[in-house]
Amino acid sequence: MKKLTLLKLAAAAAACLPGAAAGADVAAVVSSQAGPYAEAIEGFRQTLDGHFDYYDAARQAPDDIRYVALFGARAAAGDYTPNTQVIYALAPLGGRKRDNWHEISMMPAPGPAMAAYKKLQPGLRRLAVFWASYPGEEYMDLLERAGEKNGVEIVPARIKGPDSFPDRLRRLLGRMDAFWVMPDPLLINESSIMVLTSFSCANAVPFYAPTHALVLNGASASFAPDFREAGTAAARALNMLRGGTELPAVIYPRKAELKVNAALAGKCRWPFSLD
Repeated sequence: MKKLTLLKLAAAAAACLPGAAAGADVAAVVSSQAGPYAEAIEGFRQTLDGHFDYYDAARQAPDDIRYVALFGARAAAGDYTPNTQVIYALAPLGGRKRDNWHEISMMPAPGPAMAAYKKLQPGLRRLAVFWASYPGEEYMDLLERAGEKNGVEIVPARIKGPDSFPDRLRRLLGRMDAFWVMPDPLLINESSIMVLTSFSCANAVPFYAPTHALVLNGASASFAPDFREAGTAAARALNMLRGGTELPAVIYPRKAELKVNAALAGKCRWPFSLD
């Protein structure tokens, strides 16, 4: 039998659930069949109460679908009626706010994130945070409050794009104990990752990455939800909406994990407590 992607398997399983032939009140729209989206839709399928109809980004879900989960920016580019309740994940839309749209944040909740990094790096006192447009001022405000509770000063470092990293990193050297880069597509590319990892290792300043995958590429550590958890959080949110629960505009996944680049910690002299 030819291999099927996890996404196709999830869609096939959803279609076989009781009542699928009559149509569902929930639809999932996925930007592509790439690994992260496949993981997210599998977490969604396993957690959602009931069945759902599946669409790729080329086919917007019908306007009469009451609840829609969107995975990725291409999927979230669709337009839906005010009567459609929308949950979107893996899509850093920034300023796109609507009363009936709820974001599954690509970020961990600020409090647990600060606690995790402080435990990993007990001497952390000043944390530079690089961002461009996502996750926005509200998250930065929450992060500063979480930093205060953990004895960490947040040093906001808003930049226009990845070309700004070299100069800003040099200017911050000596004024930060570590730096954290937000999961903004404007900032992450092959060149910027090389700059960030090289600076981090050469200067013994930990680079906290937005995703676990970047730890494999030389980042120091990452405290973040994985893609499956994003799908799980989207399903939980839809279960609550269908039950009549009001939700906030931004929802943080319940589960986030700390992944540490222990292989490079000694070579790069990162001041970690790995006991």
